[in-house]
Amino acid sequence: MKYKLILILSLFCLTATGIWLYAGDVRITSPKGGYTSERIQKIEGIVDVPGLTRATLVINGIPQTIPISNKRFSINIVPAPGNNLVELQAGGLSSRVSFFAKVPGRDIKVLLTWDTPTDVDLWVIDPKGDKCYYANPSIPSGGNLDTDVTTGYGPETFTMAKAMPGKYSVQVQYYSSGDAPATRVKLYVIMYEGTPKEQRKEFSFIMTMPYQVYHIAEFNIDADE
Repeated sequence: MKYKLILILSLFCLTATGIWLYAGDVRITSPKGGYTSERIQKIEGIVDVPGLTRATLVINGIPQTIPISNKRFSINIVPAPGNNLVELQAGGLSSRVSFFAKVPGRDIKVLLTWDTPTDVDLWVIDPKGDKCYYANPSIPSGGNLDTDVTTGYGPETFTMAKAMPGKYSVQVQYYSSGDAPATRVKLYVIMYEGTPKEQRKEFSFIMTMPYQVYHIAEFNIDADE
């Protein structure tokens, strides 16, 4: 009974005039924690905060804008092997969940997010020149485009289980700008995720020209790694 009372009170706030107002309900409803063996994990929840149409989902330290429709959201992510922490933030409220993913390790993960309801495409070119993107989601070297999003915000995710040595190039196409005059993108290159060797690199860019392809980053995998 005590915990139910605390939860109910957290949904309301007291104004200076002594009137209780509804503050909102922010909850991750799936997963509820525990264990998964799914390579692609769906994250779902409720964001019932007056006036909000977007929220922020922080996945293993990486923030992601998510759209709210009918007070709900749903996105697909590629979980890290091992422990994963997901936090939902909206209107000053938050909700957290952690879960363990028994999934194969990946030498490379490239994650693309952006801040508008537009279509942005992730392209990753391997050392042999093969391009992994929406029209060619799997390449001979083992790279895969695991998530492709056409309705905005992302995430689009490229992974490679066993990295080929050499130089990789990452490009982004502003496939459809809609009504947005500019779109801010964030690119994360994560190598050896979930291991003691994990490395992260972050890149930011602003896109203004529809259909333009932007070169965002390059990175190298050494032969002895």
